[in-house]
This record gives sequence, structure tokens and C-alpha cells, in this order.
Amino acid sequence: MKRVLILVNPKKRGAREVAESLCPWVENRVTAETADLSDAPVQTEADLVVVLGGDGSILQAARMLAGREVPVVGINLGKLGYLAEFTAEDFCEKFDDITAGRMPISRRLMLSARCEPADGEASEHLVLNDVQVAGGQPNRMVGIAAAIDGEALTVYYGDGVLVSTPTGSTAYCMAAGGPLLAPGLEAMVLVPICPHSLTHRPIVLPPETEVVLELSDLQDEAICVVDGQVQVGLTRGDRVRIRRADASFLLVQNGRPGAFATLSRKLHWGHPPKYERGS
Repeated sequence: MKRVLILVNPKKRGAREVAESLCPWVENRVTAETADLSDAPVQTEADLVVVLGGDGSILQAARMLAGREVPVVGINLGKLGYLAEFTAEDFCEKFDDITAGRMPISRRLMLSARCEPADGEASEHLVLNDVQVAGGQPNRMVGIAAAIDGEALTVYYGDGVLVSTPTGSTAYCMAAGGPLLAPGLEAMVLVPICPHSLTHRPIVLPPETEVVLELSDLQDEAICVVDGQVQVGLTRGDRVRIRRADASFLLVQNGRPGAFATLSRKLHWGHPPKYERGS
């Protein structure tokens, strides 16, 4: 690797300071360039991308790369740090191994969400975590018709519908009662959000499946939310077509601990209940 792009989340406290100290260190070893995270695609010939922020910053960086398969290192300046596994010290310590390709790289399935209005121009969005279709009016039930590979499935009545990748299964998918999928698994999961039916359950689907979600006549408006960051307004008759993206996302892993040990630690599994004294 000869060129490194450092993407900085200016909204994260301390990100500028870390960038100011890290960039000269990297420039002494390889060619480096710096840019702020944004919603616009980035034009770069970098062999490695370093993201200063947190898990949300990595989601934004995945869209900025616009499908270019380049390894991404996340330096965690946020809270959870499930995707952003490195500290700045870790990155410097393992820099030679990273640039030499000796660190493990996890290939993550991405989705493409194509919003197709009944009248107007369609828009397409890359997805690393999940796609949500929910009601445009808060606190009101929405009806969303779902079809899988052209076959009508059902109309979900509730708060909305979520389609998640394995990467996103530890995020909103988990909170909505969906399954946890192994990070490298090639699959997607369809999750009804607070459905008004006890028989609706999450469905794990093959990676080549096409899911189409369409707003029913229960509400006039809805929204499509990509990775919790991008919102697209929908009206009656509009569709969201979700399929596997042509590109994958390459995430450089720290190597210690493994994905499941990290999951257990971050979610505090295996800890006994906290009892009050004397109880």
C-alpha cells in the first residue's frame, strides 16, 4: 500500500486533534491525503482508508467510497466501537502489518436500496447496515406491502419494515427482535418492526434475493431510511427495491479479540444481574 486516505468526522470531539498528530506520522511512511466525511462520493486512488470517528462514521465512509473495494480501518472516537476496532495507538503499532496486508480483512455484504417513486426519478443508495421503511407520520401505524423475488409476501402493519445485512444485525435489527448474523455471512434479514400480528417473524433470506417494499393505502406518506443517516420521502405507490450491491465493504480487523468475543464484551453478555444489597 502506497497511498492512505484519512477521513475525519469533524463532529467527533478530538477528531481534528487526532488527525493533526496522525497525518504527519503517516506521511513519513506513505503518501497520505485527508478529507472530511461528507455525503458526496470521494475521488481517491488510495490503497487504504482510515476513518477517524466511530461506527456511524464508517457507515458514512462506506457510502463515500461509492462501491470502491478498498480496505477500511476504523479508529474509534465514538461510543460502541464495534466496527471501529482500533485506537490511534493500535493503528500506529500495527501500521506495517496493515499496509503489508498481514491483518485480517472482513468482507462485508452491502445492499443497494433503489427508491422508485410512482412519478419522478429513482435514487439508489448503498447500504452497509440496514434499510428501514416507516410511516411518515410519527406514532401512527403504517402498512407496507412486501414482495420477495417478485412473489407477494404480505402487508406488514406496524411501525415499519427493516432489511438488514449481517453487519447491521447487531444494530437496529437486534433492537427490533431480529437475529444476530455472523459478520461474514452472505445473507439478509427481513424484520417487521412492532408488527400488529403475533405471527409475523423475521425472515433470513439468501444474498441474491430481491425485496420490494411498497407503501399501502393506510398512510399517504412514508420514509426510507438508509443506515439511520439518509432519509428519502415516499408517497403512496412508491417502491423501495432492495438487493445485494455489486461491491462489498472491506473492513480491516484488529485481530484481537475475535468478532464473537467482541460482541460478548460490547453487549455485556455473561454478567450476573446487579442485585441490591440486602435483597
